[in-house]
Parts: sequence; structure tokens; C-alpha cells
Amino acid sequence: MKKLITLVHTEWLKIKGLGLVYLALIMGLLIPFTGFLFQVYDPRFLTSEDLPYSVFEEAITGNFKAFCMFLLLLYIVIAANRVAQVDHKNNGWQLMETQPISKFQLYFSKYLIVLILTFICIISYLGFTILFSFLDYYINPHEVKLLTFDIIWVLKTFLRLCVAVMGIAALQLCVSVVFPGFIWAFLIGILGLIVNTFSLVQRITLPYCPYNSLYILCKTPNIKSLNHFITYSEYLSLFWAIVFLIIGYFWYRGKGFKTAFLNNKKQIAFSSAFIIITAGIFFILQKPKPYVSKGSEVVIQGTIETDLKIDSVKIFSKDFHKKIGSAAIKNGTFLWETKQQIPFNQYSLEFGTKKIDFMMGSGDHFKIEIHCNASNIDYFLTSNRSAEQEYKNKEDGFGYEFSYAIKQQKHNDDPKKFYELAQADWKKNIDKLSHYTDTENNALSDEYLAYRKQLLAIQYLNEISNYRKMTSWDDSKFAAPKAFLDELNSRVTNPTALLNKNDDYLQYKLDQMLTDKERLSNPDSILFVKLNALPNNINKDRLLTKHLVKSMELESDSTSRNQLFAREFKLLNNTDYKKLAAFKLEQLNISQKGALFPDLKFLDAQGKAHLLSEYRGKYVIIDLWATWCGPCKQIRPVFDTRSHQYRYYDNIQFISISLDESQSKWQNYLKTKPSKIPQFWLSDANEFMNRYKIQSIPRFIIIDPVGKIFNLNSPFPDEDNFIEILDKLKKY
Repeated sequence: MKKLITLVHTEWLKIKGLGLVYLALIMGLLIPFTGFLFQVYDPRFLTSEDLPYSVFEEAITGNFKAFCMFLLLLYIVIAANRVAQVDHKNNGWQLMETQPISKFQLYFSKYLIVLILTFICIISYLGFTILFSFLDYYINPHEVKLLTFDIIWVLKTFLRLCVAVMGIAALQLCVSVVFPGFIWAFLIGILGLIVNTFSLVQRITLPYCPYNSLYILCKTPNIKSLNHFITYSEYLSLFWAIVFLIIGYFWYRGKGFKTAFLNNKKQIAFSSAFIIITAGIFFILQKPKPYVSKGSEVVIQGTIETDLKIDSVKIFSKDFHKKIGSAAIKNGTFLWETKQQIPFNQYSLEFGTKKIDFMMGSGDHFKIEIHCNASNIDYFLTSNRSAEQEYKNKEDGFGYEFSYAIKQQKHNDDPKKFYELAQADWKKNIDKLSHYTDTENNALSDEYLAYRKQLLAIQYLNEISNYRKMTSWDDSKFAAPKAFLDELNSRVTNPTALLNKNDDYLQYKLDQMLTDKERLSNPDSILFVKLNALPNNINKDRLLTKHLVKSMELESDSTSRNQLFAREFKLLNNTDYKKLAAFKLEQLNISQKGALFPDLKFLDAQGKAHLLSEYRGKYVIIDLWATWCGPCKQIRPVFDTRSHQYRYYDNIQFISISLDESQSKWQNYLKTKPSKIPQFWLSDANEFMNRYKIQSIPRFIIIDPVGKIFNLNSPFPDEDNFIEILDKLKKY
């Protein structure tokens, strides 16, 4: 050990004049300093509605990918080459071999020097990022910026990075020893950088490429999203470190490939065994970890940091929004556990007006760290179903080229090209799904994988159906190739429980019930006849509800819609689907033009109560907004301008209604931003928004002089359509 320490010290003295330490500091400084300059001259736009965040964590994770995949990798390439080249040029290898030290210690000491230099570069990045974040906090102060410093989080991030570079450092040193010239070793390192860039663009993981461990690492820069902070990319890195340390050492000791590995039968046997063992370990290491159920109990625990008054979290099923359970929030933490059987399905965790969607079944556990306010939510979720969550959030949809062709209708006159593109995209997506793993190399569960493959097939089948609708149903040249169609249809022969409830699948089943000839006549009526003839079961109720809701949406008046509903509703048997159909009817009827709008009761800034009916005889232009809504505050001056433009028309009245939870916050805002438009606060805002399914604001509504809906979702006041509508309403 003393000899190794002496060797490391000696190697350090040899590279002292190469400027590698200064280069490490500069490479670590570059991105934090550049980001700081941008922040000084073009500060990030923040509002009081943004979530508070640690300036240190935000900066470290925000620049993590650019630093690791480019600058850090480039530095390792340069450092390893320079360390090896010192002895290549000065014949230092042979000189050191005259000393009473082993060749392994000599080689390993050089590897340690490369690691030390790399660690200095990492420390430089973290240190300068923290420094410039601190400076930015004071140069561009804002209430949402926090100087919260989690030393454990920083140390774990540092350790994770250090382990992740060990394999690349070993590989690059090995290459630098093999090639005495600087250029070849450098070019191989640059090739690794190109491979990582390819992975980044194509979103493809290449575990057999040692350089790719940094790409895998950067897929999840924040350790809060990981079940374990040392995970797949780090294990790969350690594996490659051992492999290339062995290869590099034996190559250096033998002074060539043949003398190192193939000089005699013993070496050939050793080399063969090494290849077999290495391949076996790599196969085991890169093999995706299957989904593992944690018994029968379901556990959901977490923390929540918010300024809202939230006392509990609730768990609902996505279909029909049935309550599964709830847990009280105490001191910002919650815990819900159950031993009852939970069918694998889509669920949502709801708190206040916010929710998080996730997949869950019996035996699953979840840990969630939530940060939210009235307008924003951010969370970190770890689970034994982390692969499902990651795939659901990131990987859904057609490929770019096929999506672009659909959107632009590029091949409506060239079915051959359309179907060639569709088949190529299908094969690529199904292969990607089959081999999908998350950052920690967790595979999708069998039940979820089966569902996603079937859903993928349905998406292509529905797109083929849309293509036929846009082109021709009766011209065979626009039909999909039989082999392609058969492959897609075979995928959905035995639909999973999840697929049976999916809207895309239900639409596919409805399309399948019609012949090409029937599609050209009166498909909606024919479908009702065929649906009514089906045997009574849950599948019939799903299909009938789907078609009934779609048909009601196409009806322009409530009388026809109600007649259609009354005729088909009695054929539904399942209570949940009956409620769903009735709810959709109510939503359509109360939202359509001419429907009676409620006589809202609201308060003015002085706390005096008012009714919307006070403005009977006028078209009332309502601005729904809140103080936490940035876009709302941006559009308010335009709304004020429009009110001023139409101030002489007695039959038009502009008003603003705040949906803030806090009346005092709204009142305080009006003191700093007064307006000539009547300002009101709606105390039962959530009930109103839920009734009309208003998901986002700003929202502009026009009510006619008798209190009925004229336009429930009016164009914004900065749009030409808004002016056109008001010009038709004004009375001279």
C-alpha cells in the first residue's frame, strides 16, 4: 500500500506541469459560469406563483446533462491521454519498471491519477455551480428562490458521478496505453461522445458501450427520482472499470496484444475464460430487472410541502372516479396502506385541486415527495412500478416522421408510401416497447407490457381507419396491406382488462362493427341497431355508452339530444355507465348555447354581495382569473382595453370574477393593480368549475341579456374573433 501511495505521488509530480488540474477546474467552471452570465443579462422569468426551489439543486440538475455527457467526458479523454503520453514520450514505463514495484501497481497508479483528476473536475462543477447559484440568489433575488442546501443530496450526487466515470476512465487509459500516439486515443474518445449524442437524440440506451453509462446516468439527474442513488449506470461503470483495468494491465505488461493474450496455450485459455466470464457477467448485469410484487399489501407514503390548506390525500380509480381510500396529512406527511385486493388499474392521488396519476395493483409500494401551490405542482415518485410511471410520462406516441406525415396529410395520394411508413414505425415502436427499461434497468410488468402492446396496435388500427376516412373506403388501393392488418388485429384478439376500458379500443371495436358499405350510408344509426342487438354484458354497456356520448356531442340542440338519450339509456344495465351517460348529457346541456346560466353570487372588494342577475338586459363578458395565474394577469390589460373600447354600448358589460381561494390575497392584489372593470370574488369557485368542467384559466364567458349562455368558451380579448363577436352584439 505504501508503494502504491508513493507511486501515485510520483505520477502526480510527473503530470504537474501538464496543466491538467487547471484544465479540470476550467472544464468544471465553464457551464456554471456561462449559465450565470445568461442569468445576469437575461434573468429567468419568475412569478410569485412559481414553486419555491433550492437554487443549488436547480442549477446542479439543470446543467447536469451538458456537463456529464460533453465536458466531463471530453476531460476524461484528454486527461487519460496526457497521463499515458508522458511515459510514451519519455520512456517512463521502462524507467519505472527498474524500480522494486509491480507492474500492476504502476499501471493502477496511473488509473488513480486519472480518477483523481476527474474527481477534481466534478468537484469544480459542483463547487462553482453552488458559488454562482449563491451569487445569482443575491443579484436576481426572488421570493421563490431558496438557499436550502441539502449536504446529503450533494454528497450522494457527487458519489454517484464519481462511480459513473470509473469505467470510462479505465477504458480511456487502456486505449491510451494501446495507442502510443495521442490522436487515435483521442478520436476513440470523441467517438464515445458521438455515441452518447446519438443515444440522446434517438433516446436509445446502449449498455454494451462503456461511454453510454453517462447517458444512462443523465436520464435521471436528480437522485430523488431513484429508488437507490447508486444504480444501473454505476454498476455498469464498475463492471467496465474492472474489465478494462484487466485488459489494459495485461496489454501493458505484455507490450502488445499477442504477447499479452495469445502467446501460449495458457494465455489463450485464460483469455478465452476471461471473455466467457465477462460476457456472462455482462449478460446478467444488463438483463432487465423484472417487476416484483411486494406481497399483497399496498403502501402509499409521502411528504407534501404546500401553502394550501390540504388536510388529506385521497386515492381514486381513473374509471368512474371511485374512491379507494384516503390518508390524513400530519406534519406534512401521509401514509395509506391496505391489505384489500387492488386490481391493476390506473389510479390518481388527489389533494386539493391537484392530482398525480399512476398505475397500481396489489403488492405495490409508492413513495412520493410533493411540492405544490395553487397553480403548480412538482413531485418525485419512487416505486416498484417506476418503469410504468416513466414510460407513461415519457415514451408514448408515434415516431416523429409518422406523426408528421399524419398531421400534414403528406401521403393521402400515395397509400403505398403511407403504409410503408406506418409499418416501419410500428416495428420500431413495438421493439422499443419490448425492450423498454427505466433508468434503474427495471422492466415493465408483464400485465402492463401486454396492455401497452395492444394499445399500440389499436392506435395504428385507428390511424389506418382515419386514413381510409380521409381517402376512400371503397377504393381497395387505399386499404392496408393484409399482412400488416392481420398482425395488428392479432395483437388485440384477447384484450386485457385495461384495454377493454380504453377509449381508443372502444372506438376501434365500433369501427369494426361496420362494413365499408355501411360506413358510406348512415353509420351512427346502423351502429345503434347493431349495438342494441348485442347480448347484455359489460362490453355492450361500454360500447353503447361510448357511441351514445359521441352521438350526443354531435347533436346541436338539447331536444334532439334528450330524445336520443332517452331512447338508448334504457338499454344500459351497468350502474356506472348509466351514471356516466347521464353526467355527459347534463354537461352538454348546461354548456350549450342557450342553456340557462346560474345566477352567480359573488362579493366585491368591500365584501358586499352581488348577483349576476343585476346585469340582466346586457351581454355580460366575464373574465375568470386568479392572482396565482400568470397568463391571467398578462391578458388583463387587454381585457381592460376592450372594456374601454366598448364603454359607450349600454348592452355590453365587462366584469372580472376571481377564483382565488384566499379572498384577502385577491383584495390585496386589487390595491396594487386597480381596475375600472367591476371586480368580484367567487367563494364557491371549485363547485362552479367542477360543474362546467373548467380545467384552466384565463377563461372568458359571454352571457346573453336573459341570463343564458351565449359562449361558454369565448376567444381571448387579444384575438380578432373576440372583437368580431362583440361587434355583432353591440347596439348603437
